[in-house]
Amino acid sequence: MRLARDISFTRKLTLIIMLTSVVALLLACGAFVAYEWVTFRRTMVNDHAMLAKIVGANCAAAVIFDDAKSAERTLASLQAEPHLMAACIFTTDYRVFASYVRSDLKGWIPPKPVPSGESFADDHLALYRPIIHNGEQIGTVYLQEDLLEMHERLTRYAGIGLVVLLVSLCAALLLSGRLQRLVSEPILHLAQTAKEVSVGKDYEVRAPKSSGASREVDTLIDAFNEMLAQIQSRDKALQESEQHFRSLIENASDIITIIDQDSWIRYISPSAKRLLGFAPEELVGKLALDYIHPDDVKTVSAHLTQVVEVPEVIVSVEFRFHRKDGSWIYLESKARNLLSDPGLAGIIVNSRDITERKGAQTEMENMHRQLLDASRYAGMAEVATNVLHNVGNVLNSVNVSAALVSEKVQKSKVPNLARAAALMREHENDLTVFLTQDPKGTQLVSYFGTLAQHLGCEQAEILKEIESLNNNIDHIKEIVTMQQSYASASGIVDTLPIVDLVEDALRMNVGALARHEVQVVREYIATPSVPVDKHKVLQILVNLVRNAKYALDDGGRNDKRLTVRVATDGDGFVKISVIDNGVGIPPEHLTRIFAHGFTTRKNGHGFGLHSGALAAKEMGGSLSVHSDGPGQGAMFVLSLPSHREQNNS
Repeated sequence: MRLARDISFTRKLTLIIMLTSVVALLLACGAFVAYEWVTFRRTMVNDHAMLAKIVGANCAAAVIFDDAKSAERTLASLQAEPHLMAACIFTTDYRVFASYVRSDLKGWIPPKPVPSGESFADDHLALYRPIIHNGEQIGTVYLQEDLLEMHERLTRYAGIGLVVLLVSLCAALLLSGRLQRLVSEPILHLAQTAKEVSVGKDYEVRAPKSSGASREVDTLIDAFNEMLAQIQSRDKALQESEQHFRSLIENASDIITIIDQDSWIRYISPSAKRLLGFAPEELVGKLALDYIHPDDVKTVSAHLTQVVEVPEVIVSVEFRFHRKDGSWIYLESKARNLLSDPGLAGIIVNSRDITERKGAQTEMENMHRQLLDASRYAGMAEVATNVLHNVGNVLNSVNVSAALVSEKVQKSKVPNLARAAALMREHENDLTVFLTQDPKGTQLVSYFGTLAQHLGCEQAEILKEIESLNNNIDHIKEIVTMQQSYASASGIVDTLPIVDLVEDALRMNVGALARHEVQVVREYIATPSVPVDKHKVLQILVNLVRNAKYALDDGGRNDKRLTVRVATDGDGFVKISVIDNGVGIPPEHLTRIFAHGFTTRKNGHGFGLHSGALAAKEMGGSLSVHSDGPGQGAMFVLSLPSHREQNNS
């Protein structure tokens, strides 16, 4: 292949013509020789078949009369055939009846006869033909002819073909040397023009046409000239675009910088003077990292390394750059690797001033933090309010129990027992007579029995109320203890079963749910323990349960049902769903329901769901809502990651 590249176009064209001529002549000569070979063999078989027929007819009488000498004399006449090697006549029992052998063949042995046929060996033709008399075969004629004549003929044809081939090649060489110029000269001129354009970058040059060129070559030259015209037009447009691009860069508000892979500045746009205070020539040739804030150097270096290692990637990074006056400017830069582009040969960096945006972002973060704290306090206040509400409900029960006990004591028969005792003391000297004979004394014994039974029932009722009173007091203690536990645990992450938190939220609302006749359905699926801030989770759940109670009241249904479902979603999250069949949520409210200050209740403040959504986001989870519309109930879902890195902000 390398040798073929080194040969000139004209020689290649000449070689192609010569090779084509040689192949064509060889194929023609081969076809001619093959035809002669087949024809000669067929003619040879036909001639010897005729000769065998004549010999058989001449020897038929000799075979019939068993006159072998007559047959041999007939065969001896075949010596006039110089290429006939041998001849035999076989009887029907395949016995040699008579034979002829050329004088130069010594020790010739007749072959085994066959009824009829012929075959070619390497050096002779063997032919068998039957001798027929009166329609019956009386013997077989065998002729053996050498192939010297055929070989001589083929040798002669080969010599003629070689001479024709040489003469044809000479003629083809002379003609190709002249005719190939009709094709090669226009193409060579075209190649020379292309070389001039490539070296001189002069796209105004055009390839000349030749009068003897073919139509295809003229089309090629026209296409090449048209291509040059298009390149010339595009080159002009490119130069104009380059000037326009350079003008845009020089007047751009952003800073355009080209640095090499080692961060040395190779070019920087004039906007650097306005934003950085440095003239471009003051920064070109300097190390860019020397002007970056020490706290940001590591981050910027890592991003530049990524750009160098992965050329197709575009990275974005924010950092502080040192101004000439000593202050710092925040820049947002996007870098792309153009090291492979010889026109740029570097990393192009587009930098934008974001100092004002960073200041606004910092102020927004402070406002967000303040809003988050306010929302958290509001959520804590809601939990505390809910606790006090439940404590108040229990205290109502305590008051009822205390009033009942007081009423029982006031209506007690104990004073009657004192009067009976006083009556007995009055008759202590004649107590026996009094109890047996006095009308009042005889009734005193039965009265004591009735009184004892009545006091026993009264005691049982009072003990029952006292037990209820104790239970309610214990419930108050439990609620207060739980509230103190969650309040003291605010901001602390614990890994604990999520069902326990759900049950605590339900217990804090148990009084209100029972008073409003809400049926609570629990659907708990085994879930792993979750690392959470349990105060935040309780704040969210208490608010969701409380909102569900209000939604059930507003719905006006008799079958108020609150379903609390705990399950995993298979993606590493535990989902707590609070589902009610209450009033539902209109579609226009679904997009605003977590917004700060949004509420549909007259006395609502719009902090609960907003603070809950923020708290869920702080814990790496989310709070979402779904409702099919008014009267269709609602479902709030709190998603919490089962594994996360806690952010104690």
